[in-house]
Amino acid sequence: MHLPIRRRGAAGALLAALVLAGTTAGASAQAVSKGTWAGPPANAGPIAVTPPPPGATPASPVPAGQRAPSPKHVLVLGGARGWHHDSIPAGMAAIYDWGRATHLWDTEMRTEFSLVNGRGGQPMTAGFQPVGLRDFDAIVVVSATGDWGLDEAQKAALLDFVRAGGGFVAIHGGVDANLGWKDYVDMVGGAFVSHPFNNQQWPLFPFPLRTENRDTPMTAFLPARWIRQDELYVVRNFSRADSEVLLSMDGGRLDMTRIPEQLPPDRDIPVAWIRQYGKGRVFASTIGHAKEAFDDPDVARMYTEAIRWALRLSGDDARPHPRR
Repeated sequence: MHLPIRRRGAAGALLAALVLAGTTAGASAQAVSKGTWAGPPANAGPIAVTPPPPGATPASPVPAGQRAPSPKHVLVLGGARGWHHDSIPAGMAAIYDWGRATHLWDTEMRTEFSLVNGRGGQPMTAGFQPVGLRDFDAIVVVSATGDWGLDEAQKAALLDFVRAGGGFVAIHGGVDANLGWKDYVDMVGGAFVSHPFNNQQWPLFPFPLRTENRDTPMTAFLPARWIRQDELYVVRNFSRADSEVLLSMDGGRLDMTRIPEQLPPDRDIPVAWIRQYGKGRVFASTIGHAKEAFDDPDVARMYTEAIRWALRLSGDDARPHPRR
């Protein structure tokens, strides 16, 4: 007589496997075989490379021991120390995808700041193993709000990186980072104060925007006036004397009379700008509060072009001018 076969759940299968191995869930750990070889002796000498079997071909056309270099390397920092935006993962992933789609850069994503140091710049033969900022061509900050906790050497390394020609892109909360560090605010060109137009009723507000300069790769495709639903900042310590405004809030179509004390006296509220910091190019924009922003074709193109520009692969240096 044949007994019917009964299906066992995952727990039953695991228990049966343990019994067959000579132990049960309650058995002593000593009953489990751990192997006897502890690895080669310390004085074994250099590792000998075993030749491949006859007829084997490389998995890649890249010569052995080398790696095809990417045109550029971008460090993406998304480690929020202040307000955490749920758009950070979407933004970081988008930058990775844009780099792959354009074949212009490889992306290294970090949520901590250990790579913000002055090391790096050495040849690599076993993949991209960065140790510091000298291994990168640009930094993109995706809403990494708050005080990053950098020591003085790290702060100097970041500023020196941009001054020497490295690119820097601040996305949304990147303008709300290191507010107590004057040199960072000066490099970015401004600092977060508030978002007075956004509240519980309007967490994403339909902002009327002006494209002030359509002669840059970041804005050439945008209309002169358009609506962007987002959470946009009012910034302090901003000056058109050293920053070229690309996008701004359209004061002629936005009621600014209800919150006068929360706005700059001239009602000049930039939304995206570029500037020079030493030999480096800096792009900053307050667009990108919600994760859906990075699915918007115009936003995606603007930030893709911003990274390309910061890498000096397109466009001209910033040319600040008075408000028009």
